[in-house]
Amino acid sequence: MTESRSIFACLFLGVLLSIAPDYAQAQTDGGVPMRWSEQAYGMSLVAPVGSAQVRQTDDGALVKFLTQDPSTISVYIRKSPAALNLPGVKDKAIGEFGFIYPSAVTLAQDSEPVTVATRAGLGLYMLVPDDKRGDWVFGQVYTLIDPSTLAIFQLDCDAGDFDAAIQTFLAMIKSVGFADPAELDRVRTQQIQAGQAWLESVKVEDVKAALIPEQWLRVTLGGKDVGYMRIRQYDEAEHVPPGTGVDIQSHIVEGTNTYDTEGKFFEENDRSVEFWTVTTTLRTPQRSAYSPTAAPQPTTQNWRQTGLRDGNMMEVSQETPTNIKKTPWKTPPNVYLSQVNQYVLPSLFPHDKATEFAFYGFHQNQRKLSLRTYRIEPLPGGSYRVYERPAPDRAQRVATFSPTGRLIERRMPDGRVYLATTPQELKRIWGALR
Repeated sequence: MTESRSIFACLFLGVLLSIAPDYAQAQTDGGVPMRWSEQAYGMSLVAPVGSAQVRQTDDGALVKFLTQDPSTISVYIRKSPAALNLPGVKDKAIGEFGFIYPSAVTLAQDSEPVTVATRAGLGLYMLVPDDKRGDWVFGQVYTLIDPSTLAIFQLDCDAGDFDAAIQTFLAMIKSVGFADPAELDRVRTQQIQAGQAWLESVKVEDVKAALIPEQWLRVTLGGKDVGYMRIRQYDEAEHVPPGTGVDIQSHIVEGTNTYDTEGKFFEENDRSVEFWTVTTTLRTPQRSAYSPTAAPQPTTQNWRQTGLRDGNMMEVSQETPTNIKKTPWKTPPNVYLSQVNQYVLPSLFPHDKATEFAFYGFHQNQRKLSLRTYRIEPLPGGSYRVYERPAPDRAQRVATFSPTGRLIERRMPDGRVYLATTPQELKRIWGALR
């Protein structure tokens, strides 16, 4: 998708800037129909058969399906500060799209009635003449989740593939469903109550006993090494007041760019105060305009997030290469999971039976408080698997732990895999470690 089309796809909402980038990789479903779902509004749908999925995309889509037609189908949810109506949404989309592509023409499918999960819908289909790429089709179907929340299903394909692609697109639209809001609330309440009861049972001595002084992780993507991570957890007994510390360092390579991140996290033993700093440096090779034959020299950009919580009052500062923004937050008193405990407590999760927990916590990449859910499943031999969703509208991460709570593997929704390893193995792969 070109940059201008990405801008249009982000109607009503700018792209979220994360502290560190998300690296997207398609994941296949093996040809078996698979139901994709998001947890914020309980929306689900059947993924096109044989399609590949890309999650955590750079244009804010919840998911993209790369179909066999071929086409790209994207799913968005947009929140507006004011009430919306579908004709107004469509008129705005036509105006913006027509400004970018004045030669676009409306297709006959544009006037056909649309229903999404028994809800009223509205479609938009435009043919775009393009001498370079060849003619292509842009389509969107809209429905309201609530008066100010819009679901957008988007189709992008070459004009020659449109007849097949629209059948795939409409079949997916027909499969969309929405969970009963009352049932969503009931399940979340149960998860929160379970999370609160368990968190209150965890003593400071339990946390200290679970600390892992050092662990190294190998980061792969598509079977290829793309980086590594070092995690240190330690008892800050000499700190005034005493508490628990976690340090994280990571080195990630994406093409010719490298991202080095250092995070420092601290929480007092009574959980009343915490603070953290996360700094990411992007290094990009840059050739000199005055000496084009010279070796490229890296240019750097920095992102920094700092947070301080005292009681249930928190302030988070986000520093980007262009500005600094400070945001105050008020945290829930009983079911809040600190940054330190987000890293430490999964090692303590009970795993003798399947369990579900939910806590509120600050999400670093989204830069806001969110509801974090965890589903714990026991595995043969005493190991266990944790399905973590850091926010209702984010894809889940899947981590496997040993019987003693040591991380073995973590699979991210963008395709990255974090594997437990040793410094010796990483030095063999990378040479010197930063």
